[in-house]
Amino acid sequence: MTAQTLSPARGGASWENAGGRSHHTAARPADRLLPLLRGVRSSGRDSWRADCPVGHQHARGSLSVTVADDGRILMHCFACGDALTPLRALGLELRDLFVERIKDPSPEARRAAHDAYRRNAWGAALGVLVREATIVACAAGVLRQGHALTGEDEQRLALAVDRIGFAREVLHGR
Repeated sequence: MTAQTLSPARGGASWENAGGRSHHTAARPADRLLPLLRGVRSSGRDSWRADCPVGHQHARGSLSVTVADDGRILMHCFACGDALTPLRALGLELRDLFVERIKDPSPEARRAAHDAYRRNAWGAALGVLVREATIVACAAGVLRQGHALTGEDEQRLALAVDRIGFAREVLHGR
């Protein structure tokens, strides 16, 4: 992978990857990630769709990238089913999706960071619950009408149930 430099409009940050080592000076993880992707299209405020670096073809881009309020990247490839596969294809690690750790080791700073993390985690969990509850409601409607779910619908319903369980764990602080 070659070194890339972002334009001043994107923060003037740089990304280098030499021999598997990465060095970044970008203010936001999105400023490091987006230039590495192809077919990047805006899909809302701080949200993009892009082509998966693994090579999946999708009309709207299978890779979803969103910047959370705290600057971290929420990323998912709907073809791969995760974020790790595309990250590895780019030579990145999960930690590259997060802002730098706090430098102030004081108990107050750590408490504030923990509280911010919990608020963001709760917000993300509630978003998951809204989306996945919609899937469950759709499946219930199909069943209520006396129709059977297709195999694909059953798999998606099972995924929704799993995601609701994960969101429940976040909301309960486990």
